[in-house]
Order: sequence, then structure tokens, then C-alpha cells
Amino acid sequence: MLRLRLLFPVFFLLCVAFPGPLRAQTEAPAVANKRLFDRTVDELNFRTMETVYDKSFTRSKFPVALRSHSARRQFDGFGANTDLKKLFQNYNDASERFKNRFGKGRTDLVEFEKQLRSILLDKNFEFFIHNLPRDERVALIRAEERVIKQAAAQFNASEDPAPEDLAADGAAVPPADAGAEPPVTAPIEDPTPQPEARAESATAPVIRSPEAAAPSHHDWLDYLTLLLAAGSTCMLAHMLLNVLPDLRARLDGLAEELEEQRPDPSRPKRRPAGALPEDRYEDEDAN
Repeated sequence: MLRLRLLFPVFFLLCVAFPGPLRAQTEAPAVANKRLFDRTVDELNFRTMETVYDKSFTRSKFPVALRSHSARRQFDGFGANTDLKKLFQNYNDASERFKNRFGKGRTDLVEFEKQLRSILLDKNFEFFIHNLPRDERVALIRAEERVIKQAAAQFNASEDPAPEDLAADGAAVPPADAGAEPPVTAPIEDPTPQPEARAESATAPVIRSPEAAAPSHHDWLDYLTLLLAAGSTCMLAHMLLNVLPDLRARLDGLAEELEEQRPDPSRPKRRPAGALPEDRYEDEDAN
């Protein structure tokens, strides 16, 4: 009895000093993995909002303590920029729904990483960071990928099914986000974009449906080009059929006139009108 009384304070001190390991030993792996997933989602959301806020307000920093949805909801350090405040509140509510993507259906390591990486491909995430310069967006995504890898390293895979069992009855397993809330259909309101962000969004490629990708009707420039081509063809035909033959005929006539005006020694000279005929006495004597 005395030994039990002595061991009880020691056990109490161990519980106070090392709550994490004792909780991990008593907590089920599925519950611990779900808690790890939610904590990682909060970390990803915090890093995303911190990057956008620090870029928008160069003289102030996003508080480090805002690592939960409720803490970020109460934050009001946006000054007179009500549009940016609304943008942050909308994304904070939308990003909280990411936690519903894991915990139902498959709960293995593959699904854990898949659902965390899907956050980086979500349309709300892409819209929230689209005002950042390209190099800062790339740096943010790479930093969040490292956070996902660290969380995957802490995942407890002791209850994960074998790969062959998972492949055998994979069709019978419901998707992890079957009961998740539908994504936000209305786009998050955008604050006043920065100049470089406006130029990037103007040059961003637009994905269109097959109907929209069909060739559109010809515009006035196409018809003007066709008209000029037809006019050039008619002008060339007129020159070949009319102008060049007429020019050639004139050149031939001019050549004949020059030939006639050239003196010919074999041809007798024409006498002027009223002149007497030349004497032919020498020719008659010769005869």
C-alpha cells in the first residue's frame, strides 16, 4: 500500500512532464492520424495566409499565434482594407472544410498524403495566392510540400491494410470525401490587385470547353485580307491580258516607224515635186 502511494506521485509527474508520448500510446492510431491531419491543415492554411498578408502589408507581419481557424477569424489587422479582410475571412472558412477530406472511408497513408496535396490544387487556394509573384507562389508551394512530407513521416501506418488487400477491395471502399461539404461555388472576392499580379492574370491561359474551342466566325480583318487578295489577282490578270499586249503593239509600231525613217542607200531618192527629170545621156550612149 505504501509503495502504491509512492508510485502515484511519480506517475502523475510523468503525465505532466511527457503528455505527448503517453497520449500517443493510449490513443488509437486512426484518431492520432486524424488529429495529425487537422493540425497539418491548420499549418498549411496559416502559411498561406501569412505569405499573402506579408505581401499585402510590407510594414506589418501576420501574427505567429494565428494557427487555428477561430484565432484567424478574430484577427482584425487589415486597417481600412475591407476587401482584403473579407477575402481572408472567406478563405479561412473555405480552408477549414479541408479537414473533412480525411477521416471517412480510406484512412491509410496514401489517402493521407493525397488529401493534403489536393489542398495545393484547390481552386480557392489557387485564387487566394494568384496575386503573388510567380517566384513567391512557387516558394510557398514548395514550403507547404515539405510540411506535407513531415506530416507523412509522423503518420502511424500500423493499421493500414496490405497493398494486395487494398487493391482487391479498393472498389468497395467509399471515397474519403464522399461526405465532405461541397466546395465553394462563388469565387472569393479579390482585393485590389497589384500591377504585376494584374499583368500575370491577363496573360494566364484560359481553359475552355470543346464548344468554346470551336473556330469562331470570320471577322472584318479576314474579309479585308480576302478582298485585297482578290484585287491583286484581278490587277495582275489585267496587266497580263491588256496592258502588256497593248504596250508590245506600241513598241512594234514605233520600231516600224524608226525603220522607215532610216535612210536606205539602195533605194532611189525621191525627187521633190516640180523638179525636172535627170538626164540619161550616158546611159543612151552606152546602149
